[in-house]
Amino acid sequence: MLEIVPLSPSHDHAEAIRSIKLASDVALIVWDIPGPCSVPPRCVRQDGEVMAPLASLRLGRVDGGTRILWALRARTPLRLVVSAGTLGPSDTIDVDPADPFIGPDIAALVDDLDGRARVSLLTALLTSWCGAFRLSRSTTFAEAVQLVTQELQPGSAPAAVACLPTRDSALVEFTTSADLGAISSAHLVTERGIQRLTCEVYTRKPDRSGRRGLTLLVEGNATSLASGTLVLIGENGTAIRALGKGGARPANFLRWWGTRRNDGALTEFLVRSLSLKSEEARLAVIDMQARAALPPKAIELAPFQPGAEVDLALSLDGGLLVGGWFRDPQELIAGIDHVTAEATRSLDAVWHPFPGRVGTTEGNGRDDATGFIAYLPHEKPAGPILQPRFRMRLRSGTETKLIPKPQPIDAATMRAGALRSVPLQHATGALLSTTLGPALAEIQRRVVKSAAIAKVEQFGSAPAEPLFSIVIPLYRVLDYLRFQVAAFATDRGLRDQAEIIFVLDSPEQADEVSHLLGGLYRLYKMPMTLAVMSANAGYARANNAGVELARGLVVNLLNSDVIPIGGSWLARLGDKLGGSARIGAVGPKLLFEDGSLQHAGLYFQRDARGTWLNHHYFKGMPGGHAPANRPRLVPAVTGACLVMLRETFADVGGFTEDYVIGDYEDSDICLKIRSAGQNVAYEPGVALYHLERRSMRRNGDYMRGIASRYNSWLHTRRWDAVIGALMGEAAEGPEAASAGRRSAA
Repeated sequence: MLEIVPLSPSHDHAEAIRSIKLASDVALIVWDIPGPCSVPPRCVRQDGEVMAPLASLRLGRVDGGTRILWALRARTPLRLVVSAGTLGPSDTIDVDPADPFIGPDIAALVDDLDGRARVSLLTALLTSWCGAFRLSRSTTFAEAVQLVTQELQPGSAPAAVACLPTRDSALVEFTTSADLGAISSAHLVTERGIQRLTCEVYTRKPDRSGRRGLTLLVEGNATSLASGTLVLIGENGTAIRALGKGGARPANFLRWWGTRRNDGALTEFLVRSLSLKSEEARLAVIDMQARAALPPKAIELAPFQPGAEVDLALSLDGGLLVGGWFRDPQELIAGIDHVTAEATRSLDAVWHPFPGRVGTTEGNGRDDATGFIAYLPHEKPAGPILQPRFRMRLRSGTETKLIPKPQPIDAATMRAGALRSVPLQHATGALLSTTLGPALAEIQRRVVKSAAIAKVEQFGSAPAEPLFSIVIPLYRVLDYLRFQVAAFATDRGLRDQAEIIFVLDSPEQADEVSHLLGGLYRLYKMPMTLAVMSANAGYARANNAGVELARGLVVNLLNSDVIPIGGSWLARLGDKLGGSARIGAVGPKLLFEDGSLQHAGLYFQRDARGTWLNHHYFKGMPGGHAPANRPRLVPAVTGACLVMLRETFADVGGFTEDYVIGDYEDSDICLKIRSAGQNVAYEPGVALYHLERRSMRRNGDYMRGIASRYNSWLHTRRWDAVIGALMGEAAEGPEAASAGRRSAA
C-alpha cells in the first residue's frame, strides 16, 4: 500500500525509487519493479481511506520488469510509502517541491522501456497528464517533454511550414514511416508550453521504401509554427519532427500548389478542408484551382475508336452533377468512373443516356454519340472542386483519364449549365427525380441566397401611409416602362393612395434604369422607388424583396409588360378581397395588344407525362367573349397582375423561391392561399393589356425549356393531390375531368 506521512529529514530515498519534478507543483514518482505488476499503486490515508491516484502509468521494460509512474500534486514536503498491491514490495520516497528540475532524470525515464511503453509514456504526457494538471503553459513541463522526445528520437528529422493558404492556416509537410498508422492527435512543444494542434492530415501512399508523405493543414498563426518540436501520435507509434530548422520561408500558396496540381487526392483534401473554414479560405481554393488549372482531357472522337468527354461536373454540397458524351462504335468501353481518394464510383451505374451529336476531330461535321447525365450524392460536402477526376475503362483493361475544363462556381452560371445538360424531350420524371432535380434544387437555393436588395433609390416622396403597394420586377426589358408609368400618372387615385416599387433583377442595368425613372419622374411627378438586387435570382425572389419594402395594406404584384387601360383599376380589384366569399387573391382580365384574351383565370390540366400544367381560360378568344366576362372563383390567377392583402402574402410565406427563373410561382401562391381557407377570384370588370413574357424571352436559360419542365414537375410533386381534387379528378377521373374542362373552355 501507499501511505502519506510527514517528511522526516533523516529518512533517505530508497535505491529503486526516485522522484522527478515535472512542474512547480507536480511531481512524478518513478519505481522500477522486477517482473510484471498487475495491480496499480494505491494511496491509503492514515485513517484507512483508500485514495485513487491522480494519474498513474505502468510501462513494460525490455528486461520484463515494470516501471510504475505516479503523478501527484506536491505543494508541501511529503514522505510516501509506496507498495505494489496489498502484499507486494514497498518502498519509501521523499518529495519536496523545492527540489530542482534535473534534466538527466527526465531523460532517464525512457531508458530500458520497450517500444509500446515509449509510445504510451509520450502519449500520456501530451494528452491526459497535460490536461489533468493543466500543464500546457508550464515551461518546466514543456522542457521535460522536450527532453523525452529527444531521447525517443535523437536528432529529429526536420519538418517545415510549406506555405500559408490563408492568414490563419498553414501547411506543414514531412515524411514518416507507413507503420505509424492513422494519426490521432498532433502537438507542438515549444519553450513556452505545449499546444494541441487543430489540424487535418492528408496522407500519401507509401513509396517503395515504406515511407509516406504527410501534409498537415494546421489552424492558427504560422508564427507559432516557426520553431519547436512537432509530435504526432499514431495508432502504432509516434512521429517527432523538429520545426524551423533550415530557416526556409514558406512558399507562396499558388506557387506551392502549382507543383502539386496533378495530385487529385491532395486537391480534394485541400478544397474540402479549407472551404469549410471561412469564406476567405473558400475563395483561396477556388482561385488556386483556377490559376493552376489542369489542361482539359477528352478522348478524341475518331472513326471506329471509342471516345468520351466530361463537359459538366458541378461539385455541390449534396452531390456531383456530371454530364458528357461517349461514342463506342465497337463496344469497347466498359464504363466511366468518378475517381476520388476515398472511392471510385461508376457513372454508368446511375447515368441517364440519350442520343446526341458531337463535333468531329477534323471540325468539319458532327457525328452521332450518346450523351449522358448522372448525379452522385455525397456523404459529406466535397467543397468547390473545379476539375473533378474521371476515367474511362475499356474492356481490355486499359484506363484513360478524363479531365473536364474548370467548372463555374457562381450559382447562376452553374444553373445555366445544368439547364443545358439534357435535351427537353429526354427530361423524364425519373431523370428529374434522381438526377437533375436534386442538383437544381441546391443550385437554386444558392442563387436565392446570393441575392438581396443592394440599393434603394427614391424618386419623389411616396405617400406617408399608402393604401396600395405596386411591386414590379424588372429584368432587362425596359421597352414598356414609359407606357406603364404614363398610365399610372394619369390615374389620379394612384398618386395619393399607392406607392410604386420597381425591383431591378438585372443589376447591370442599374444606371440605365435610374436615369430612365429619374426622367419619368421629372416628366410626370409620379413618386417611385427603385430597389436594385445584388444579383439576378428570378421572379419570386424579386417580388418577395419588393414586398419587404412595401407599406400598403394591399399589394399588387405586377409585370413590367402590363399596361393599365383605365383609372381606379387597382381600387376596384382591392374591393373584391375578403367578404363572405373569403377572397384571398384576385386577378383581372388581361388582353393581348389586339384585344384578344390573354388571361381570364388559370386552370390545371395534365400533359401526356401526367404533369399538371397551367392553362388560361379562353386564351385567344375575343375580349368580349361572354363566358370570359363573368366574375367567378377560379383555381388560380396569373402573377402578371395579382392582388391580395399584404397580410395574406406574409401569412402564406410569399412566393415560393425554389422555382427556377420564373414560372408556376403564381399558381403555387394561389394554391397556398386556398390551402389557408381562402378563395381565388377572377374579376373581368377590370382589364389591362399584357404583352406576354417579353422579359422571359430575354432569358436564354428559360427558353431552352428545361426550366419550365422542371418547374411543372416540382409544382406537380408539391400539389398533385390538391390539384387533382380541385380539378375534379378524384370524382370524375383524369379523362372525364379533362374533357369537361375542354368543353367549358
